[in-house]
Amino acid sequence: MTPDHDPLDSDPLAATWRDQLIELDLPGVGPITASADPQLLLDVQLSAGGNEFTGEDEQDLEGGADEGEEELVYRRRRPTTPPAPQIVRSTLRDRRPLELAHSWLVVPALGPVLPTLSPEGTIVADLSGGQAPFEVRTQPPEQLARPSREGARAGAPVEGRARAVRPPGLSWYRRPAVAAALRRRGGPVALGALVGTQRDWFEPAAAAREDLFASHPDQALESALLIAVEQGQGAVLRIGPGGLDVIPTGADPRVPELEGLDLLVTARPAQCPLQGQDGAGPCRPHGGPWIRAAHAAQVDWEARRSQALSVQGCGVCFGEALPPEPDQPPVPRLSHRMPVAQISRLHLRGGEVVRIDPIVPPR
Repeated sequence: MTPDHDPLDSDPLAATWRDQLIELDLPGVGPITASADPQLLLDVQLSAGGNEFTGEDEQDLEGGADEGEEELVYRRRRPTTPPAPQIVRSTLRDRRPLELAHSWLVVPALGPVLPTLSPEGTIVADLSGGQAPFEVRTQPPEQLARPSREGARAGAPVEGRARAVRPPGLSWYRRPAVAAALRRRGGPVALGALVGTQRDWFEPAAAAREDLFASHPDQALESALLIAVEQGQGAVLRIGPGGLDVIPTGADPRVPELEGLDLLVTARPAQCPLQGQDGAGPCRPHGGPWIRAAHAAQVDWEARRSQALSVQGCGVCFGEALPPEPDQPPVPRLSHRMPVAQISRLHLRGGEVVRIDPIVPPR
């Protein structure tokens, strides 16, 4: 069956389970990227046969085909926006392929969320574990500022007391809880993420080696599915010599059941998780503090960067503040990455943005 007639293509949310990048740091192997994207595999087969077809002109995709070298020297680097899928495929195709000797069971570790296209306004996701994930709740009323110590001594009412910090296992960032559950059943645990084909969304994930997780593959899969159900996850993925399998848990009817898909596995060098190419320099923020639309774009960009760095390391800036351009002040204007517990919005599959309650009380 060719990609043009693939039934998954009619459902973008289902297709992401086939096309996504599975990036893990496997013990004894190192960082890897695995993908079953049919277009990527087609490009690899054509390249192996001596055909230089890449889908599109990569120079045109990067926007540098008509610019002279002098203009590139003085042109400020473009904002780091989600790269075109063709660029990501070209990067994977140029890497050295790997052959996994063992199968790994990958369990996603993102808390239950309900996507929305309007991140401002109503909070549509409850990640505390105390309410149903699909319950819509209105915006809580604004609390008065906490009075100073002197004001409290003078008798001012103390309102807006700090809420209790949620346990890590009940937050949207569930990778520690999933990894601990896998580790309790034996065997080494690999940490990583499920990443969009344009590196525009990141879901934390953990994996266990199938043969060390249980003596029989069916028993290992049953245990992994049990952990996924307990953590509210929609599927378990199996990657290895047999290709890619996606086994739904039934929590999300949009997740398809896939079996035996061809899988390309490559070594993944340490790099910026937002870039679509290896060896790229530091990322640059998108948007700015000029108008409301630019400010909102930069807030969303910083949230996506913080979410990416919470599940993947960066070998360029190492998660610290980005370096300035030559014509900018020596102090970088972009702050350090936001802690995981303070991320207030998530970028999900399909481009949706979800706003969540902060896990820790505001200062």
